[in-house]
Amino acid sequence: MDNLAFEDVEIGDRPPPVTRDVTPRQLVQYAGVSQDFTPIHYNTAYAQGAGHDDIIIHGALKTALLSQWLADWAGGFGAVKKLETSYRGIDYAGQVSCSGKITAKRIEDGFGLVNLEIEFRNADGDITTPGKATVALPLRGN
Repeated sequence: MDNLAFEDVEIGDRPPPVTRDVTPRQLVQYAGVSQDFTPIHYNTAYAQGAGHDDIIIHGALKTALLSQWLADWAGGFGAVKKLETSYRGIDYAGQVSCSGKITAKRIEDGFGLVNLEIEFRNADGDITTPGKATVALPLRGN
């Protein structure tokens, strides 16, 4: 695994986006782990009866996928320090993506901190979960 350093990124850079296929099985597994057994997350007939096209992705799972994307980008010596999301739309099981842009960077207490605007998009490309994050990256030579 390559390790990203603070000096490797600039304001305006966009970490490589990631596309994921969220499956009904994954939603059932997440329901078990999170103890969120609301049927709209795993029962198609129930979700449709509630006015949805299909089963919907848990909001907290969307945040977890954004966090995973950031942690993977930061590498083994980086860390997600802060993450805020706002659920503004429904996402159905299927293909989704995580992306973002660096908006600020600074050195604080010996750490390289990078601020990002992040976004979770549905299969149609609509931003359904915008957010902000701060990621710590190692300084080169430390």
